[in-house]
Amino acid sequence: MNVSMAKMGTLWALSLLGCFVLTANSQDSRPLNERIPQANGNFYKTIQEGGDWQNPYLVVHRNGIEAVGVTPRGGTIPVESVPGVLERLPNSAWPLGLVVAIQEAGIRGTEDGPFIKSNWIRPLSLLGKLDITVEPWPSA
Repeated sequence: MNVSMAKMGTLWALSLLGCFVLTANSQDSRPLNERIPQANGNFYKTIQEGGDWQNPYLVVHRNGIEAVGVTPRGGTIPVESVPGVLERLPNSAWPLGLVVAIQEAGIRGTEDGPFIKSNWIRPLSLLGKLDITVEPWPSA
């Protein structure tokens, strides 16, 4: 009887996992601006501590963009990939609405400035096309 109960538990867990996967896949098929409400600046602009920020957080590096919590720590993706990465995030990644925090990398080489500036400007138009508000933060 214990074996069959274990099998039933496993089947139940697999069924539940399947439901989550199906829900996530159907949810991700809609554009962000149809799934997530616009951000309320009166709310998110009151956040003073980085740890209180719960939405996507981007760090601009010389060689691309780090999506904190999505890409490996310190790892970057090409600027052009940022919209796609954000589109694939679940609704739960956007509790503040359609807004991302963005800052320049604090640790960098003396010749990184022009590359970082370019990588800062380029995603602004890409994110604007998705109706995502960009909240600039000072670098560390």
